[in-house]
Amino acid sequence: MTPRPSARALVVAATGLVAMLLAAPSAAPGLTRGGLDGPKNLRVTQLTPHSVTLAWDAAVNPGSFTYVIEASFGYRVGVPKTETSYKWTRDIIPGKTYSFVMWAGDAKGRTSAKSNTVTVKAPVDSTPPAQPVVSVTDTTSSIVDLAWDPVADDDATCCTYRVFADGALAFVHSTGERSVEVLRLAAATTHTFTVVAVDPSGNASAPSVPVSATTLANTDTDGPTAPGNLYAFDFGCETWLFWEQSVDDVDPQYALLYEVRVNGVFDGSALAVDRWITYGTQSSNTFTVEAADSAGNRSPTSSIRLDNQGC
Repeated sequence: MTPRPSARALVVAATGLVAMLLAAPSAAPGLTRGGLDGPKNLRVTQLTPHSVTLAWDAAVNPGSFTYVIEASFGYRVGVPKTETSYKWTRDIIPGKTYSFVMWAGDAKGRTSAKSNTVTVKAPVDSTPPAQPVVSVTDTTSSIVDLAWDPVADDDATCCTYRVFADGALAFVHSTGERSVEVLRLAAATTHTFTVVAVDPSGNASAPSVPVSATTLANTDTDGPTAPGNLYAFDFGCETWLFWEQSVDDVDPQYALLYEVRVNGVFDGSALAVDRWITYGTQSSNTFTVEAADSAGNRSPTSSIRLDNQGC
């Protein structure tokens, strides 16, 4: 005779079955039990030289999840589940080919199958930016300040700017900077300035309408203080010089020019520096540093002698 299960055993078994049914997720449309539904019909809706706009049909999943878009160069971005489009601008270069694929993922580590892959070639931008409109905002005896408004361009990241003083290239300014101080001009002289905008594809605008400015008469007759606490480190073939920057009664620090000499021979110069790498020409060398302001006034000379190691 087969023994009959006790009432207690039946209750325990029934309770366990109910718990298993409650724990098992119900299948959403297009979803296999335990997985996630993924985005479908990935497509390109807009293409510019520096951006790709992607769109897709939404995934259908209960609870929270995030879309993940991956580019062929390996970079990924997360997109909220409420979105069905994304404008990709990172590292898109005109004329280059890129592929994109995406999927859905949640906090439990589950991921959907990947979408179809789309491949695009970014078009080459051949349209130059608009002509900058430049104005003079201030002048001193040696400095002219220029500024200009943003220029119109079909490229979202425009532009770098080439600043010309009297026809010669004076500065190249990066994206976002639209003002400049042209330094170390002669006093009581007139100068002409133009600005050219260049977009990331290399298209250059027409030069701005020239603007002129006359520097003020020079009233600066005092030179900067001497570069302070000059010291040197010998690294065999290289000598590193360090000093405290000079102070001038008129010029700001960034307008002071430092000149370096080795054994009396000019080694080079740079604005607003406090160090230099140079090379000795014999076993014992004398290094000197002088500062000069924009009016041509010079500081006292700072010097140091150093016995150099061989290379």
